[in-house]
Amino acid sequence: MNKLFPVISRRLSHVCSLKPYKETKWLMPNGNPTGAYIYNCVANGKVPVILSDPHIATWYSCGPTVYDSAHVGHASCYVKLDIIQRILKSFFNIKLVTAMGITDIDDKIIKKSIETKTPFTTVAKQYENEFWLDMSSLNIEKPLIITRVSEHIGTIENFIQKLVDSEMAYVTFDGSVYFDTSKFPTYGKLQKVQKEGEASNEEKRHKMDFALWKAKKPGEPSWDVAWSTGRPGWHIECSAMVSKLFGSQLDFHAGGIDLQFPHHENEEAQSCAFHNTRQWANYWIHVGHLHVKGDVKMSKSLQNTISIPSILEKYSADVFRMACLTSNYRYTMEYSDEMMKTAEEVLNKFKFFLKDASVYVNSSAPGIRDYKKKIIDDLQKIEEANLEALKSDFDTATCISNLLTLVSNANRIIKLNSNEYYPVPIVLIAEYITSVLTRLGLKLQDCEESIISNTIIDTLVEFRQSVRLNALKRKDKDMLQACDVVRDKLKKNKIHINDSQKVSSWVSTK
Repeated sequence: MNKLFPVISRRLSHVCSLKPYKETKWLMPNGNPTGAYIYNCVANGKVPVILSDPHIATWYSCGPTVYDSAHVGHASCYVKLDIIQRILKSFFNIKLVTAMGITDIDDKIIKKSIETKTPFTTVAKQYENEFWLDMSSLNIEKPLIITRVSEHIGTIENFIQKLVDSEMAYVTFDGSVYFDTSKFPTYGKLQKVQKEGEASNEEKRHKMDFALWKAKKPGEPSWDVAWSTGRPGWHIECSAMVSKLFGSQLDFHAGGIDLQFPHHENEEAQSCAFHNTRQWANYWIHVGHLHVKGDVKMSKSLQNTISIPSILEKYSADVFRMACLTSNYRYTMEYSDEMMKTAEEVLNKFKFFLKDASVYVNSSAPGIRDYKKKIIDDLQKIEEANLEALKSDFDTATCISNLLTLVSNANRIIKLNSNEYYPVPIVLIAEYITSVLTRLGLKLQDCEESIISNTIIDTLVEFRQSVRLNALKRKDKDMLQACDVVRDKLKKNKIHINDSQKVSSWVSTK
């Protein structure tokens, strides 16, 4: 790697000097190329992932404002970010230091507090606890560090004071503090904005100036600071907490696409001003919205949300994750029962294959063992293709498609009616598929079922298969119809049977 680095560095420097990067003001970091490329909104294209330490990266996700229950729209964002984190850790061997900020003081929390006559701290704790339970139910790994705004008021005060002292921010007559965007020439680099125009209130000097601190209002929680009494603005929270953790440079900053502007734009501006640097976060990751049918964003304001527990009553966490894996994290995903059923079918194809592969390898039928080099070569090609797909902006959809091709090819071998027998390649394929899917966060197990219930289902499926094969031989339509009834009733209880000429296998979608 060290011998190649000067050549790679010269090539990347040439790429970075091209016109698109210059215009969009993305600065290529110094350090070690990982071989991966990621879309960056500042560059408006894919850029190389370069880390100062080849094996360590910092990651911050904007967490929830805890005033209400999370919904499936939030779930899709956090599942997709969890997938990307797992790829960086499991496929690129990066030690990822993950942090998430919880907004536990905000206008909406205060409103809920007043409506319910409950202290704002109680409201925030209730919904934060619920959030972590929802994330756990979706098999989302908890961040290593969790920061809460209410616990970092002193850090936020010091951050704002430094911006005021450097004249990048100003205190208004009522004690609020605003960031002066006119003194930050590159404001709008994440998303182009119209800077001209009159300010929306009398306190602001310029149209795009944003609040770092909000002066106290009657009945609201507040803190005493050097310049007034009040509470933090939304954008300053993340910048102050991240800077305390990671200093003047952050590798990955993630959140939903709706945070690109103004939240992330304002974070980048005030953080660069605070640290006196041209680039604070090297890689911005934005996840597309989850829409409901009719191309409408799922949101609480539109009252079209679906709770996370309610979706998990119909589909497993693995099914929802598969739906996320088969879409592009950057683009809109349309939620529907059709989408979920398609994801369930894809998941079942893998489950059926893994069960069928186990039966095939452990078969007692006579046969001639063979290695079949072509199958191994095909597996190697797909392994390489999948790694390239994940290097190219975490293209999980292509990865899943490649795995399905592998399953299809392997199934043709398993279902051959001949004396040929290829246990080694089938085992390797099954092991590779299991490895990839579990590294992407799928559990691939029916944790709700006991050994006893599995044994009962095994016995029922085996009995049905013997009856079915006998009926096929005798062309007994009534008996075949009875077998179909058993299959359909099991399906209603989320037990899916896959019939073949040799054996029938089953998987659970609970």
